[in-house]
Amino acid sequence: MTRLGASVRTLDEFFDRLVIVDDVAFIAANEDRTSAAAVREPAVVRFLRDTFDRSWDRAQPFPFVPHHAAKAADEVIPAIRTSIKRLLIEGYPDKQIARRLGISERSLQTHIASMKQELGARNRLQMGYLLGRNGTTFVL
Repeated sequence: MTRLGASVRTLDEFFDRLVIVDDVAFIAANEDRTSAAAVREPAVVRFLRDTFDRSWDRAQPFPFVPHHAAKAADEVIPAIRTSIKRLLIEGYPDKQIARRLGISERSLQTHIASMKQELGARNRLQMGYLLGRNGTTFVL
């Protein structure tokens, strides 16, 4: 697509499907994303367009090309873990965090286990305490 002039960007958090054509927005109509709803209300389409534009501004150019392929994880994992910490602090359950980040629940559990180990925490409550004590802050 980029060879044909398309611009592609990516966020460290999942952004659900949104297609806007002229003054009609198409969004998922069910949780499985197997059907779409057409939104024609001008105020809602304007809101969705603004939400997309703000997300686009925060997104990074894609494809992500690390300096060295072997170091890709070192460059990507910190951003993922920052998002996980923020979503945990906001109170999201694992299923929603995984969905928002576009990863499996199993991958999420692996990240959380690694984060607990890095902090020396035995459980999530202690991890949250240590994150707070160590001054981990996020703009919410």
